[in-house]
Amino acid sequence: MKIKWALNELKKFKEESITLSGQVDLTEALKNRNQLILDAAPLTMDGLLTVESADEFLVDLNLEIRLVLPSSRSLEPVEVDLRIPFSETYLTSGTVIDPEKYGEQEIIVELDSETLDLHKPLEDAVLTAIPTQVFTPEELKSGEMPSGSDWKVVSEDAYGEGVRERLSEKEDPRFAALKGLFSEEDE
Repeated sequence: MKIKWALNELKKFKEESITLSGQVDLTEALKNRNQLILDAAPLTMDGLLTVESADEFLVDLNLEIRLVLPSSRSLEPVEVDLRIPFSETYLTSGTVIDPEKYGEQEIIVELDSETLDLHKPLEDAVLTAIPTQVFTPEELKSGEMPSGSDWKVVSEDAYGEGVRERLSEKEDPRFAALKGLFSEEDE
């Protein structure tokens, strides 16, 4: 599927939309940019490239990809399905940006060449959508955490409970002398 166009080619579609529907293989590029990615299926995209004017191009896509990532606990391979909304506006070099036209959440990219190449922006969208923690279905069901002879992993919830329990057990005697330091009475 085509994801790179010369701007002169796109200008022929002024005030029209080009349907972008198909697959692009980004596997090698994704694996080179993030060594945690063990494998990736082709990226499926569905949406439109709209030529707003001779110097403004709106890309609005829905992306889907299946990645194979290592489990955060056991390093076992885990298949992760991602669905990513992708919406960016591309402007030719030197185009004056009208702040009233674009919202604060809209992504505006100034092109530095005479081509619109979506390869790197699509890679970026996938890489930023990768979850920070990935678990196998068995790890999610069991809730067991790894441990060793002098260590163990605890969940964030268990850690927070342990801290609250230690703080509520008793007052630290080292801070007893500071107790009246900030009294509410004015002296």
